[in-house]
Amino acid sequence: MVSISNNNLKPVVIVALITAVSLFGDSMLYVALPIHWEDAGLASLLEVGILLSANRFIRLPFNPLISWLYRKVSVRSGLLFAVFISGITTLSYGFANGFFVWLILRCIWGIAWSFFRLGAYFMILDLSSNQNRGHFMGTYNGLYRLGSLIGMLAGGAFVDLFGMREVAVVFGILAFLVLPVVFYHVPNSKSKAFESQKMDEVKVKKQPILLWTLTSAFLVMLCLEGMFTAILSHLIDTRLQTGIHVLGMVVGAATLAGGLQASRWAVGPFLSPWVGKQSDGKWGRRPFLVGSLLLSSVFMASINFDLPFGLWLLNIFVILLVSSILATVLGAYASDITSGTSRAATMTLYVIVVDVGASFGPVLGYLSERFIGLTLTFWISAFILFLLSMGWVFSAKLKLDAGIPAISHN
Repeated sequence: MVSISNNNLKPVVIVALITAVSLFGDSMLYVALPIHWEDAGLASLLEVGILLSANRFIRLPFNPLISWLYRKVSVRSGLLFAVFISGITTLSYGFANGFFVWLILRCIWGIAWSFFRLGAYFMILDLSSNQNRGHFMGTYNGLYRLGSLIGMLAGGAFVDLFGMREVAVVFGILAFLVLPVVFYHVPNSKSKAFESQKMDEVKVKKQPILLWTLTSAFLVMLCLEGMFTAILSHLIDTRLQTGIHVLGMVVGAATLAGGLQASRWAVGPFLSPWVGKQSDGKWGRRPFLVGSLLLSSVFMASINFDLPFGLWLLNIFVILLVSSILATVLGAYASDITSGTSRAATMTLYVIVVDVGASFGPVLGYLSERFIGLTLTFWISAFILFLLSMGWVFSAKLKLDAGIPAISHN
């Protein structure tokens, strides 16, 4: 799957797998709640959208605080706290009832996720260089999403069979079991990404390519990882209306959505490191950005076409794969911009912007369905993604990244 012969890559792989186990419970909710929301004591699908966004909204004020905490504590300490909190919240999913209880749990999980992601990003900045940063970022993105694979697959199938409580308890116990792995295998050292932060903060703010990268990340997360992922099972349920028969069993929308997401995450450990490594090469990251944005635009628009159901599902799967590619390349691009200077400040800002987009996505998706309909929602998303692709084409001509030595292969 991924070679770990490189000593610098091995800690990244370990942290990614620790994160994966902790993600089981969170990922389960994305396919379970839109279908079983009444069993969770919720009053409407709009409440589902709010809950799937809450863990992201709470990260907005906490990301700078957690970044500051990583100045004081080691990555190991941050991850130990994150794993413990993820175990508590995942266990509680099995017993939660009512909107406000769920809201509290989702906010607590959001704080844990900030510790996971910022800790991993700071570690990658410490261990990587311009020649392998995309590979490291892709390896992390591909492996930690194995947790989404298992969580969504179980959420789509096992929750239908056994109930949310039973699945949540099992996932919570598994999260606690990785605590010894964190203690013995994650370096107990502080990140070096903060060393020159104060000196270079002004330079970061004056770089136009940073603003454009952040704008792209926001809109990609809003349209794809936020809105599209959150409404996926509901979208399939609307198109399917009744289950399909496979080997004598009726397969519902939740199972299909979980299967598509699981397939995406199964491909991720191969696709994301490969794309990241290729973007480290002589052609750079821009061709991957332009091509991926164009593809996502075309396939997003195609959702509105009256395609055969199997081809329609394949169309969705391609969107999910392209979304993974964009997450890897944009993350690597952001870390390129100020490599060796104010790295922690830049990556913290990047994480905040990504979380803003992902936070508004689920709520926007369900609000859009209610007021303008899913068809117009997907046309607008496709147009936004097309404009972004054209923006990256012209960004080269405008030389937005001129004078930034860290970006040497665009």
